[in-house]
Amino acid sequence: MSLFQDAIRTGGAALEMRVRRFASFVRTSDPELAQAVAALVMNDPTRAFGGDAAVRTSPVDSDTKLPLVRIEPASTPRGEPVLTEATRAEVERVVRERHASDRLIAAGLMPVRSVLMSGPPGVGKTMTAGWLAKQLGLPLFTLDLASVMSSYLGKTGANVRAVLNHAQEHPCVLLLDEFDSIAKRRDDDSDVGELKRLVTVILQTIDDWSPLSLLVAATNHGELLDPAVWRRFDVTLNFSLPDPAQRAQLLRAHGVADEVANAISAVIEGQTFSAISRALDSARKQTILEGVPFEEALVAWALAFSATSGKPSSAIERQRRDLRALVYHGRNLSTREIADQIGTSHTTVIRSLKRFHGGDDAGT
Repeated sequence: MSLFQDAIRTGGAALEMRVRRFASFVRTSDPELAQAVAALVMNDPTRAFGGDAAVRTSPVDSDTKLPLVRIEPASTPRGEPVLTEATRAEVERVVRERHASDRLIAAGLMPVRSVLMSGPPGVGKTMTAGWLAKQLGLPLFTLDLASVMSSYLGKTGANVRAVLNHAQEHPCVLLLDEFDSIAKRRDDDSDVGELKRLVTVILQTIDDWSPLSLLVAATNHGELLDPAVWRRFDVTLNFSLPDPAQRAQLLRAHGVADEVANAISAVIEGQTFSAISRALDSARKQTILEGVPFEEALVAWALAFSATSGKPSSAIERQRRDLRALVYHGRNLSTREIADQIGTSHTTVIRSLKRFHGGDDAGT
């Protein structure tokens, strides 16, 4: 064992990778030895954990000299993602295991090393990767597909391998966004042989991944991934479009009153977290530049979306009416004045407000 320890300290990253591969090779025949060797790599005190070293040695494309990864320091401010209870529990488990890596390895167990996130665009996959990096106190490395993908035979594979090796030499969270671009099904006849070979390399790398870093892959098209990919990841997270409670939670987190947040959430079914965030920013800009009250600007966006949502007209019309009544009620108008503004009856306005205020008629 001391031979392995000396090799890690003096042999550099290339030899360290060979030690990792040895641990992977004997994992089945001698799991105790494999765990002990992995622990040496994980706990070696002579490694450079600083972000500066990672930036200085960041891999670049040999032709364009463009960096192959984008590096964000651990101190980067990040918002907390809005997740379902099940997804949040899985994310918190990843964080707990990573923080307890030493204890798990000492007990012959490996902490989570890889996470695969799948779901439509704009539902929080990238934000969750950043949040994981923040919670773990690690920089976030993001594979830059624009730089990695090359028209030259063999270059794309070489670039991806360079990024994977770099991420294992410098503790980080490595995000492989748009993972389906480099890990497509190998039975896809439209892809060239290089990308099919790259999938095999990626699968081997996931198996041998260093516990020093966390590998996170994200895809909008899980059905395009090679089936073997799904089995290689320690944790898989399936993201879906936000439900009404999640939409309201995001709105409340940005200063929208509870009643208005719930009302807006009801009429924007199908909107993603990223779309709602853009709407919040746009509403704030309208408040600053045009003097439009923040919540009114947000309501206008929600009403415009609901008009094109394709939902049954009766349900949409009631939600729209309720939302408009709530906004005018916030201006301290009476129910009769609100009825005049939105073109409905006084009793209809009272019913709308009852759904929010439990019978408050705002001064009939």
